[in-house]
This record gives sequence, C-alpha cells and structure tokens, in this order.
Amino acid sequence: MGPGTNRVHAGDPARQGGGWLEVYRRRLPRAATASQGAEVDAMNARTVAAWSAACLFIVLFTTNPAYKLIVLLAAFTTLAASAGIRRMRRLLVGVACIGIVDVVLNFVSAHLGRTILFSLPDSIPALGGVYTLEALASGLSGAITIAAAIFAAAPFSLMLQPHDVMDALPRALSRTGTAIAASMNLVSMVGTTFTEVTEAQRLRGWRPRGPASWAEVVVPVVLTSAEGSIQLAESMEARGFGSATRTTFQRPKLGNGDWLVIAASSLAAAGFVAASAMGWASDWYAYPSLSAPRIGLAPLAACLLLFVPVLMWPRRA
Repeated sequence: MGPGTNRVHAGDPARQGGGWLEVYRRRLPRAATASQGAEVDAMNARTVAAWSAACLFIVLFTTNPAYKLIVLLAAFTTLAASAGIRRMRRLLVGVACIGIVDVVLNFVSAHLGRTILFSLPDSIPALGGVYTLEALASGLSGAITIAAAIFAAAPFSLMLQPHDVMDALPRALSRTGTAIAASMNLVSMVGTTFTEVTEAQRLRGWRPRGPASWAEVVVPVVLTSAEGSIQLAESMEARGFGSATRTTFQRPKLGNGDWLVIAASSLAAAGFVAASAMGWASDWYAYPSLSAPRIGLAPLAACLLLFVPVLMWPRRA
C-alpha cells in the first residue's frame, strides 16, 4: 500500500490516482458550463456606461419635455425589464419625492407666466403672489429631467457589482474610482450605524425629546462612522493599495449584444445632435405663455433607440 491516493491501487501504475482523476473529469464540465453561463448573463459596465451617457446627454441637451419624457420611459422600461420592479421600490419612492418637491418649489417660487391659476396676497411672506400654469409646467419639466437622469444612472447600482464598475474604468482612473467607491461606502455605513445606535439607545430608555436629545445618537454615529473609515483606510494600506497599478484576472469582453447597445446609444446621441443642428428638434420654453411641445420624426427616432437594451439585456427580476 503506497501513500496517498496510490495506496488504493498499489502495484497497478495504470490505475493509481484514477479515482481523483475521474472525479476531476466529472466536475470539470460542470464548472466550465457554469462559467460560460456567467459570461453570457454578465452585464458589461462599459455597455451600461455608454447607454447611460446617451440618456443623460439627450436629457440635458434638449429643453423639450416630450423628448425628455421618452428618455424617461426608456430608462424606466429598461430598469423594470432588467432589474425588476421589486428592486426599484426605494428608487421609485425617492424619485417621486424629489419630483414632487421640485414641482412644488418651482410652482411656489416662480411667479411668472400669463395663465394665472390663482393668487395670494403679497403680504404673505414667501408665498404671496400669482400662481401660474407656466410655473407648474416648468416644474413638471424639471421633475422629468431629474427622474430621467436618476433612472439613467440607476443601472450602475441596481444591475452591476462594484467590481464590475471598477474593472470598466481605465487604468488611469482606477485609483480615483476606488477612492470614490470607498467614500460612497460611508453613506450606507452611516445609515446602518444610525439604526443600530438608535435601537441601542431606545433599549437604554432614551426617547426623542427635542433637538438637544438627538446628541446622544448623533455623537456615537459620527464617532463610529469615523472609526469605520479609519479601519477601512488601514486595511487598504495593509493590502498595498496605491503601490502598483490595478490588475485584473480577465477583463470582461464585449459581446454582439453589447456592441449593438453601444452602437444604438451612440447613434441616438449623434442623431439627436444632428437633428437639433438641422432645426428638427425644436426647443420648448414655458414662459411667457405656455405652448405644446413640438415633436420631430428624426429626434423621436433617435430617442427610441434608447429602448434597445430592453431587448438585449438579460432579465434579472
């Protein structure tokens, strides 16, 4: 009987180690299949960046709310089809709150326009004056812009992992991206720490009794968050962060679907700029009198190209 696996078939060189080799042969196809499936279903961060950049460019380039609304629908449909409505609940609530605040602030503060809905006495501080339909429409246009921009950037957090975004960055920006990712980690850390400290203080009998009482919660949260940031910096220093350029085992490759999305996004942005230069994409202004936004066929077709990811990106709902 020989040592190790060879003791099973001692004296038979042809069969020595055969048991482990057979197990390896049986496991290898499964592992290869799993890795191939992961490559097929994986999202490419560079493709997402190209599509998001095209959406943001069109939304910020035009003043026409009709085109902004189409981009908003494209971004929302893409997220709903790829990420799922359940994962978008918090995002939807946040976007709705931001949009409502934007509309209300613009409606209350901008006393401009010819179509007067009602008026309040000028003696009322900050609220007095006329309230116009143009101010309401301008606020709605701004809310659409904000919502479209948020939905266009949301795939980076809902559909990609942090390391996917890091791998997609150029090597010159790898350290900057790591620093930004580490700083963004502080936001979630503060939220988690605030919940834990609040629960611990309530168990000790603490109750909110005014602004002064919140010092018993704010001070531990700040100290704990600062301590966590220092520990993160120490761990990054111990791992040699910044001592050499970032390396990857295998960079994600662009597939045919990725190239199609990139081409459609680039064509959408370039087509919209060309349509605007030709005068086919009309601008829109809410003041001094409200008018319906005009829609051109060429800029409309450019915006519709942003729906391509709905067909190409995998469903993850």
